[in-house]
Amino acid sequence: LLAARQASGLVSDKQVKVVTSRTLPQGITAMIEYGNERYDNDLPTLTDSMQAALANVVTCEITTATRTVSLEGVTAREGQYIGLIDDKLSVAGDNLEQVAQEVLAKAKADKSELITLYYGEAVTDVEAQQLADALSAQFKKPEFQIVNGGQPLYPYIISVE
Repeated sequence: LLAARQASGLVSDKQVKVVTSRTLPQGITAMIEYGNERYDNDLPTLTDSMQAALANVVTCEITTATRTVSLEGVTAREGQYIGLIDDKLSVAGDNLEQVAQEVLAKAKADKSELITLYYGEAVTDVEAQQLADALSAQFKKPEFQIVNGGQPLYPYIISVE
């Protein structure tokens, strides 16, 4: 974010505004808003719309604990799956599907419209579809999308909107 702000100050021949997304799902949501609004609005209105769209996104991440830790009232052992909600440790467990279910429950996914699973490089298409099927059985209201994110350290980055 700091680099983007500095770079925007170096541009003298164009108008540049920085949208302060902090997660991959937020950035994608902002870009979708840009795609929907770019022909209808001036730059300040467009960036305000993009910035406002960020508030509609909860980012959940599932990865593996690299050390034993207790944070935010959650204890995770090294090697366990951990679920983060907007960068805060929220869930820990030995079963990836269970961690995904718990993190989505805490993110109030049952009240959302769309859940996008960005699956990482160590996850197959079949595994991602199986997880989406299991989660959609528990969270019936939202639509589920699956996207090959290819990220190396997170089996899943999940956008809840």
